[in-house]
Amino acid sequence: MISKTFFELRRISRILWVRIALILVLSVLAAFSAELFDPLIPDEFKDRFSAGATLPILTILANSMLAVTTFSVGVMVTSHRAIGNQTTPRIHRLLMEDTRTQTVLATFLGAFTYALVAIILYRAEYYSPAASVIIFVATVLVVVIVVVSILRWIDHLSDLSSLDHALSVAEDRARQTLDTHARYPTLGATSLSDLGQIPEGTDPVLAPTSGYLRFIDVEQLSEAAEEKGFKVYLTRLPGDTILEGQPMAQVINADEETCAELAKHFALGRNRSPEQDPRYALQVLGETASKALSPGINDPGTAVEVIIRLERRLWTWSHTEPAEEAETQASIYCCAFGPAELLETAFDGLMRDGAGQIEVLLRLQAALITLAEGGSDEMKDASAQMLDRMEDHGDKALPTEADKARLRQARKQLSAA
Repeated sequence: MISKTFFELRRISRILWVRIALILVLSVLAAFSAELFDPLIPDEFKDRFSAGATLPILTILANSMLAVTTFSVGVMVTSHRAIGNQTTPRIHRLLMEDTRTQTVLATFLGAFTYALVAIILYRAEYYSPAASVIIFVATVLVVVIVVVSILRWIDHLSDLSSLDHALSVAEDRARQTLDTHARYPTLGATSLSDLGQIPEGTDPVLAPTSGYLRFIDVEQLSEAAEEKGFKVYLTRLPGDTILEGQPMAQVINADEETCAELAKHFALGRNRSPEQDPRYALQVLGETASKALSPGINDPGTAVEVIIRLERRLWTWSHTEPAEEAETQASIYCCAFGPAELLETAFDGLMRDGAGQIEVLLRLQAALITLAEGGSDEMKDASAQMLDRMEDHGDKALPTEADKARLRQARKQLSAA
């Protein structure tokens, strides 16, 4: 399980401007540090790789990289906007964390900054003859990196604005989140069947601000609780909306100061994060299917594709055994997301919006029956309830009696198979 500090560092590292800023700093340092290698350069190289050999390359690099960076940023913004219109605005946050796009843009802007700073230092006569050798070698290396980045960018552009790429990104994040949740269903805490098991007389750990609960550092929370002999009962899970002053957990016999210290191990933010929130990852895919079924897009094929992706992710989740160390924090108690919550998040909106299209309902029906037959008792019960609700939607929305009968007959055949 990752800690809150690692979670925050990983979140920050996926912000576009942070990665670009780091590359810019490295570029400036590379340009200024050439003088440090002066004693290492043999005299015979100082005349061969002078400013006259390097400045033209730097000038070309500076001129071209600014144009390439501007063009690439425009392509990224246009592509993300188009994908957001086709799918859901939530998928834009996942696409913005695409490390390949971030690295390419950072490389282009870093190369421009390096070339510009090196030209300025040349004109200021900062570089000695030995430093010019280092700058020439560094410039050749930058050119090689830029060429490789351009090739990667060209390959990536073919996928950047495609719906299939967006669905693959969303499914990959859902796979990561569901795999972690399957292995650690209670985030590493002791399992609690329901909140009714919380003893009376507990003190609340209050939220310091309003927002979404993004992450709970169960390991650090357990260390803080064990140090003072407390037991902590988590009443909110990642993905829940919390207002300032509302309880996030309950602690036995803790004072207000202690509860405030424990609150530091909860990360809240304006947006949801998929790290510990499997419902969010499923919601992004489900919303994409619902958007495809809207009158403005009318693309039931995409809805069927999303159902297939959701089916395989939930199938893998239901067949993944918890890790041996799944419950290691004996002083922390937590309820887990059940199959009913995950199925509802994945298919509820899709079932409602696709109720009038028989091809969507038939594929959803097949997915639910497959998950029921291959899953746990809880999965069977949750799938059966959703199948009943789906038939109710179909009875009200399907245009013909033949389609309604077809839906009921398909369920009988699939169940008997």
